[in-house]
Amino acid sequence: MAGMDQLAELRARRIIAQGLHTPGRSAVEAARWMLGVQGQKYGDGIRALSLRGPRDDAAVLAAVDKHEVVRAWPMRGTLHFLPAEDARWMMRLCGPRVARAQMQRRVGLGITEPQVEAAREALHSALRERPLTRPEMYEVFAAAGVDPTEQRGPHLARAFGGEGDVVQGPRQGAVETFVHVDTLPVAQRELAGEEALAELGTRYLHSHGPASVKDLVWWAGITVAQAKKAVALARDVVAFGDGFGDGYWMGEWQRDVDKRELEEALATTYELPAFDEILLGYGEKSLILPDELRPQVLTKNGLSWPFLMVDGVITGRAA
Repeated sequence: MAGMDQLAELRARRIIAQGLHTPGRSAVEAARWMLGVQGQKYGDGIRALSLRGPRDDAAVLAAVDKHEVVRAWPMRGTLHFLPAEDARWMMRLCGPRVARAQMQRRVGLGITEPQVEAAREALHSALRERPLTRPEMYEVFAAAGVDPTEQRGPHLARAFGGEGDVVQGPRQGAVETFVHVDTLPVAQRELAGEEALAELGTRYLHSHGPASVKDLVWWAGITVAQAKKAVALARDVVAFGDGFGDGYWMGEWQRDVDKRELEEALATTYELPAFDEILLGYGEKSLILPDELRPQVLTKNGLSWPFLMVDGVITGRAA
């Protein structure tokens, strides 16, 4: 864009792409647009969707209550809020690398593969009858012959959640509930192979672009080869910038974004929740987070706090 340096333009376009500058979508529409927002902190994930949609946390919670938006482990073994209909294909596409790492940990936990199979079968059977709280799920594991103490219960919960059949539903107070995807009120989209990669690439670049292959590798937890294929198959995307970085792409709709919109997006101050997608949605954090401020916002051991963003750059922890 004439009159604006490329880094500033990239920051502005990401703000616009994520719906932070001009929200207005419903909670479900925001979830569908983003495909997933990080949600290991429950309230912060709800707020992240709210800021990109109705600007009403209660409306997002209502969508979760109706199982239109679910909480699951689609990317990097990390909890995200995502549209209910996209849960299974996303977890099956992005989960295998995490699953291989989890299998290696089972030896140390003293869990055998026959025990895993028994616990999985028992859990699926129970969840097809009704949702379960976390304590109730651990009782199912115990009845199937797996002691859920000493981290065995959490390990199996996350492992089974990443396979594509188990998600979290609305909380009962502060207690998590678990639901089988076949009991959700919306049908699962059945995507696999190149069709799934094309959908992933399309929706990521439209909602997060300008973004690179490296960014998609980080966000989705997939291989470089898969990410390159996803970008190549993405629909209605265009390259960003003139030789900026290693190659960035964005939705073709961004051709219609004018300089005034870009400047307004940058001129707005944003107070964003911990683990927000404007930061966690990309591999290269330094484009918006100065190195000296990183300990205030996102530590290397995975702690995060709400933060302020001014001129497209994070200025520190929110009060």
